[in-house]
Amino acid sequence: MAWQNNPWTACFLHGESIFEIRFLLYSIGFILLSFIGNSCHRNYHAAVKKSNISPDARSIKSLIASRPTVIAATVHSVATSIIAVGILVLYYTNQNENNNIDNPSSSSSPWIYQGINLLQIWQRVGLPISLAYFVTDSYFYCLPRKDVLIFVHHCIMCFCHYPVSDPAGAILAGAGDIEWVTWISIVGYTSEVSTAMMNYRWYLINTLEENWIGFGIVNLVVVASWGGRVILFTYLLVVEIFPRRIDYVEQGQVFTYGMMVFGHAGIGLLSLHWCLVMCRGGLKSLFVFKKKKAPKVLNPEQGFSFADEVAGKSDDDDDDADTATNGKKRRLSITPLKVIEEEAEAYKDGTIFSEGQMQKRPSPSKKKQ
Repeated sequence: MAWQNNPWTACFLHGESIFEIRFLLYSIGFILLSFIGNSCHRNYHAAVKKSNISPDARSIKSLIASRPTVIAATVHSVATSIIAVGILVLYYTNQNENNNIDNPSSSSSPWIYQGINLLQIWQRVGLPISLAYFVTDSYFYCLPRKDVLIFVHHCIMCFCHYPVSDPAGAILAGAGDIEWVTWISIVGYTSEVSTAMMNYRWYLINTLEENWIGFGIVNLVVVASWGGRVILFTYLLVVEIFPRRIDYVEQGQVFTYGMMVFGHAGIGLLSLHWCLVMCRGGLKSLFVFKKKKAPKVLNPEQGFSFADEVAGKSDDDDDDADTATNGKKRRLSITPLKVIEEEAEAYKDGTIFSEGQMQKRPSPSKKKQ
């Protein structure tokens, strides 16, 4: 039957259900983190409304109130990147040790470290954490904000990585090679390091009082990590995935192969776009911090201007008249493609998660009356 040769149904129907159980447990954890962020959001604005005095705009509580999803997002990026990088370090350490053994036939699998199966660590810990986050973030952020771009990203990640979570699906997803397809999944997730650094950059942008050399260093690392993502996904496609197309055809997994190519190519192109956007303002905007008056996002009626934020502009760059004029022109000239591009830029910078962002952005369907 066709469903027996499908890695998604094989994983769900014939798997050990360990992934599903842990997925539910981690989902509860991310739901709690989302409730904490939303609670900070409500309490902050309730206090502002009651006393008419805003707390310190650069305090942790105020920042969480401006971006309630930042806790869950940071936990996800830090946890998955540490797990992925840690597994690869242990794997290659074992591989090097095995290569130095005089009798290679007596060496153990490099995926076994002190009796621990590293493949199972990824399948039973790393992937459940990540996919639980993508699902809960879709509910708490993507759907309420109608953010199609990030929602599509989350769907692609869940759809492409779920079959790897159990040997029953991984054997089909890897065209017979479980270790290789799991390695592909783990290596791809090392790109989450750039997301963790991006969140730290967002924190610095909203808390620094003056220029700091560390800001330039962090920006350099962030840009390098996004550039590294482009190189990484290009390598995986050209060196690892493309040469195995014959194996997938022979195993009757053409659709699976197509999804693997589509997923890696799509994430690679988005990474290239965000990297170019970050460098658009020139070297000075990357290495020199320009203080803002206050994070506008903390105003419940407004939010960041993601185009200005990505370009590194401060609140003092334009006077009120110029701002009003430019804002009017922008509202009249905005297009659906421009909205998508700005959402991509804002996701890269973290400003897309800011409160009030959707209310501030004009709808592309609105025309001048």
